[in-house]
Amino acid sequence: MEASVPGSAARRRLVAVLSADVAGYSRLVAQDDAGTLVQLVECRSVVTGYVRQHRGRVVDAVGDALLAEFASAVDAVAGAIAIQDELARRNASVPAERKMELRVGVHLGDVAVAGGELYGNAVNVAARLQALAAPGGICISEDVRHQVSGRVPAEAVDLGEQNLKNIPERVRAYRLHWSASAGPATGAAVPVPGFSGRPAIAVLAFDALGADPEQAFLADGVVEDLITRLSALRLFPVIARNSSFVYRGRAVDVRQAGHELGARYVVEGSVRRAGERIRISAQLIDATTGHHVWAQHYDRALSDLFSLQDEIVDTLAGAIEPEVVRSEQQKALRPTTSFDAWCAFQRGWWHLEKLTKGDLVEARRFFQEAAELDPRFGPARSGLAVSHIYELISQWSDSPAHSLAAAFRAAGEAVSLEDDWLAHVAMGMTCSFARQPERAVAAFEHALAENPSSAVACHGLGFALTSLGQPREGAAMTEKAIRLSPRDPRMHEFLFNLGMARFVAGRHADAADLARRSLEGGADLPRRYRLLAAALAELGELEAARGALAEMARLEPQFSLEAMRRYVSPAIAEPLAASLCKAGWQGP
Repeated sequence: MEASVPGSAARRRLVAVLSADVAGYSRLVAQDDAGTLVQLVECRSVVTGYVRQHRGRVVDAVGDALLAEFASAVDAVAGAIAIQDELARRNASVPAERKMELRVGVHLGDVAVAGGELYGNAVNVAARLQALAAPGGICISEDVRHQVSGRVPAEAVDLGEQNLKNIPERVRAYRLHWSASAGPATGAAVPVPGFSGRPAIAVLAFDALGADPEQAFLADGVVEDLITRLSALRLFPVIARNSSFVYRGRAVDVRQAGHELGARYVVEGSVRRAGERIRISAQLIDATTGHHVWAQHYDRALSDLFSLQDEIVDTLAGAIEPEVVRSEQQKALRPTTSFDAWCAFQRGWWHLEKLTKGDLVEARRFFQEAAELDPRFGPARSGLAVSHIYELISQWSDSPAHSLAAAFRAAGEAVSLEDDWLAHVAMGMTCSFARQPERAVAAFEHALAENPSSAVACHGLGFALTSLGQPREGAAMTEKAIRLSPRDPRMHEFLFNLGMARFVAGRHADAADLARRSLEGGADLPRRYRLLAAALAELGELEAARGALAEMARLEPQFSLEAMRRYVSPAIAEPLAASLCKAGWQGP
């Protein structure tokens, strides 16, 4: 909802602007246009009522979008929270595919007022912030954060400076987190498929205590091992590291973290290294109440680290599932007895997760060091394979054929050395990139047999199934990945792959919505515009489809349908090519 400033007859004033729209509105209309209209009227009634209750005014309401103004930023944010709480309460009994959820953006700025309408850059910024919000969420600008800090019961999470479309200056954005006043106490009521409704557990990033920042990898490695070993018990779903680590470095209300992650239990703690000794503190908290279930401090020699991790995992499992017989618990593999090799691997993974070209080089150096320190250490080869695939995905390789061959070599060595889940994930990623979806499916299924809580394996299996022409099954696995890692920094990739599955299944409105959300959540990538253009063409929105095609061509001027068919499976490439031609693609 953009606004240009009218002539000199307009009055100017400083206001808090609230912009809202319905997430996935096109999908809802495509499923049930009459029912969606009834929902929209009810939703708009809720929004209007709370805007008025918080001394605001609805300025405009067109389609699924709504614009409101408030004299106070505090009133605007308090009203937004009340709106989202009420809609969450109403949605509690609504099937997931029929929920009507709002995305809300709030900005404080100078506007021009003419004929009761608002115009100016502040309106446009609010609309762009709204696009950054998750369904059911709120995103605010830095100006708003300054006004509401300490005045509303919410925490503002810094998203950094954002390049917003058609906004000349970068805008620092914040995502709000608050304790809902209604609805389920935690996300644990949302089950993870395959775990018989058992409650999920999340292990947050442990604090790295001490003056040496280089030891941060040690705390991350301890937590990564705990997550892996808890997953190997197969007793309950374990939230992925990528999601649980988003709370790193800030004070966390475990009840809120549990709610956002969909976990009933939360583990937090700290790690300190002093010479050749290590001190670990850990505590298990019931996220529904905030009460501590168990807490313990350990002070051991570094040489005892692996057995100490087993001890912590056994204790956690016993606290959550007291009926579990210790002899029936399956231990995760211990791929090395070398602490130095383990440290080198953890350093490598720490760099790999940063996803920069320089860090990838460092990651590979540490993986190679780990392999040299312990030639039987399979995860070092898995890391090497994944690093080569990341190099190919990011188009940093000078010789793609050489990188793919190196990935296959390292993944093959990993599988032969250690028959563990990470080795099979590495092989699955490599086979997917090599257009061998049958092998990729087998590898990812093997990984999930070893670690059913692996979000990356679920995500990879989802894409491989879609590549085999099984989009419904692919979508189901991708949705499981999202449930296992609901705050994953790479959510935009999950959304893109889910959108591709929906497109192949013929659900074009869903595909278009997911493509847009993927673009909002991550960097502009040509394949996302490609999906958007194809889906819009099938919906008959040819002008918008041509706009998406133009963005794709700008980002990938060398694109051709022939090249796409070389690296995308026929199950995806053929319907995509047909729709791109319908959108107006004139190239080869």
